[in-house]
Amino acid sequence: MKKRIALTISIAALFATALACSFGPPALSSLKTSKDKDGKQEGSTFKGGETLYANAITSGGGKSTVKFTLVADDAPGMKKGDIAPGSEVKVDLPSAGTAQFHLTIPSGFSGGKFNVVADLLDEKGEKKDSKTASATIEGASAPPAGSDDKHSSSDKDDN
Repeated sequence: MKKRIALTISIAALFATALACSFGPPALSSLKTSKDKDGKQEGSTFKGGETLYANAITSGGGKSTVKFTLVADDAPGMKKGDIAPGSEVKVDLPSAGTAQFHLTIPSGFSGGKFNVVADLLDEKGEKKDSKTASATIEGASAPPAGSDDKHSSSDKDDN
């Protein structure tokens, strides 16, 4: 009989903990970058033509919005803190869950070090939490010296 009461109390405590987590204040549990939509192939280095994926896991109750941005840390032609053009995306969530972000890196992108920032906003639009993940984008390589076709001898006509 004592075991049955202890088991019942344990199950009730576990249930109460689960309920408290789902109805608590909104929060970001994690933010991970990957090379695939499902986040199975984690990665932080990307090349032009590849897609950068990020998954932000939220907890707490109520509706929320996750605002993703790609922010320059050390990138040629950008100041630290600049937001990469076209990278700001908002994902609305009806309750706790996973917000997914993806950004295809343009082929000619100059590259650099960036941060993927996920800001959690409540129903009123107030920032409640934030997570950052580092990402390195390898820039387009310059053509080898002397590869300019304008001066190539094979283009000449022998007329």
